[in-house]
Amino acid sequence: MALLAAGASGAQGFRTPVSVYGPGPVGIPSTVAGAPGPVPGTVEMTRLAGQAYAAAPTFFMTEKIGIDPATLLDVHDVLPPDAVAASATNTAPAMRPFTVMENDDVKVSAILVPHGAVFPAYAYRFDTDHGSVVFSGDTTLSPNVITLARDADVLVHEALYPEGLASLGLPQSLIDHILATHTNVAELGRIAAEAGAGTLVATHLSPGNPAAVSDATWRRLLRDSARRSDYGGSMLLGTDLMHVPVRRGKTHWG
Repeated sequence: MALLAAGASGAQGFRTPVSVYGPGPVGIPSTVAGAPGPVPGTVEMTRLAGQAYAAAPTFFMTEKIGIDPATLLDVHDVLPPDAVAASATNTAPAMRPFTVMENDDVKVSAILVPHGAVFPAYAYRFDTDHGSVVFSGDTTLSPNVITLARDADVLVHEALYPEGLASLGLPQSLIDHILATHTNVAELGRIAAEAGAGTLVATHLSPGNPAAVSDATWRRLLRDSARRSDYGGSMLLGTDLMHVPVRRGKTHWG
């Protein structure tokens, strides 16, 4: 944003501020050398990024052909409700979704999901007059995703094929991390069935290299997962620029 907006004042640039929402700070100490304090949330991270790239907008504004990109951002930290009692050692307790933002066009809800040391990590749900879409984010198997995705029209969920990691030559510590923090593709049918989601789209594939796991293999794994769980909705392999219809009130089952 800082790089793009610095010289984009006037009709050719952004006209109104862009709202940004992301995980807030929870006081986790930073282990990065020279870090001045805890791991920043989205508000502070955006401020620091603006400082890191301050040269471009400064020079453009000096010549009166640019604007301060910070004026085009309306940034919000998203923190879990206090009553959930979540923490860096209890990252995704069972909870109900909570509202992140809402306007006339969309309601955005979030729920905590487990992803190793990452906290807070969220899955998000978007409800509109046209239908509902849920994004799992990075997560291992979690009942919170099923709670959030209840009766959603589309569930976009990450997918891991453990056997596909063997040929990548990764260090064992990284393989252990991937296995512990992502969701086995074999579980996706059950997740979609229990949630009652109309369509499941598998994305953020691990491994994502087609040379390691072909698209045909991913599709077979998805079919197998759906069959084992008696899931009757659509099971799709996500691809770049894919269009997935969202149809409020129409059945996706059978």
